[in-house]
Amino acid sequence: MRLKLWFTIVICLIFSVSLASSALGADTTKLRFAYSMPGKTPPGDSWEWWGEELARLTNGKYKVEYYPLQSLFKVSAAIENIIKGTGDIANFSVRTTAHRYPLLAVTMVPTVPWPNDTQGIHDASVSIMKLINEFPAIQKEVGAFKVLWVLMLTDYYLYTKKPVTKPSDLKGMNIGCGGSQAAFVKAQGGGAVGIIPPRAYMNLKTGVIDGMIMSFNAVRAYKIWEVTKYAYMMPMGRVPLPIIMNLESWKAAPKEVQRLMMDLGEKSLKKSGDGMYAGEKKGRTLWLNAGRKITQPTGRERAIWMKAFEPFEKKWLDDSLKAGRKDAPDVLKRWKEFAAAAWTN
Repeated sequence: MRLKLWFTIVICLIFSVSLASSALGADTTKLRFAYSMPGKTPPGDSWEWWGEELARLTNGKYKVEYYPLQSLFKVSAAIENIIKGTGDIANFSVRTTAHRYPLLAVTMVPTVPWPNDTQGIHDASVSIMKLINEFPAIQKEVGAFKVLWVLMLTDYYLYTKKPVTKPSDLKGMNIGCGGSQAAFVKAQGGGAVGIIPPRAYMNLKTGVIDGMIMSFNAVRAYKIWEVTKYAYMMPMGRVPLPIIMNLESWKAAPKEVQRLMMDLGEKSLKKSGDGMYAGEKKGRTLWLNAGRKITQPTGRERAIWMKAFEPFEKKWLDDSLKAGRKDAPDVLKRWKEFAAAAWTN
């Protein structure tokens, strides 16, 4: 009797698995997409739209599984996990990997501002892809994976526990930042602590850092108004998030699917831009509703900050040339041309 019951259970399990496989489709390719933001909030919602459209337009032959908020692996380990195939697609931050992708890090030079609107996001994002396509040296930097598209985030500002209005105010303060922003903070006599936005709340709360450089969209997502008081609205540069794919997964896709992935990626930029600026507006509202202060720099203050930024453009260029990156002057020139064009649109 027990043997018969056991046999029946096994048959039911096999039948259930068979039905699930049939429903999924024997030729369905599953892609694991890991991202660092909270689920279904900007820009993650536009990335999930990308997967939904890919499934729809391939008649279910491609299915994307999402792992938000670093649930598959940490964003700090995204590159290694994509290269080895733990995931198929992920985002990473150029801010925390600038030392690995020094030419691509030109996109964080704070002396090259972009319009702070949805079109500015789109123009900057597309221009980064143009840089990659135009310069073989940048292609070599990112050659271990496929860059599907790049999302340039909104302006990064400074959020602190005490007021800051000029660069010298950073002296003695520990600030969460990375890349050229970290070099800038150190030059002012501050401490630069490599902290990504998802870890900002706890580090501000426990006093590991006195402030954080991030976007208002991230302020909204991680409730930063609960652990700090002052927002200073001097743009500190922006941070690109490349969306990358495992090379084997990319090469396994038919050419028409590869083109579809790229086209959908660019289309998702519009959704990302709209969502992030809506999130930024909400972040400012939440900040003010919590009784926190927002300070706009005066014209004189802005000039002081821009003057203080200039050595870091020069440092990026000098360091690049010393390291043998001969394309660096042309890369910087091209990046400035793209930004100048964006301001005239």
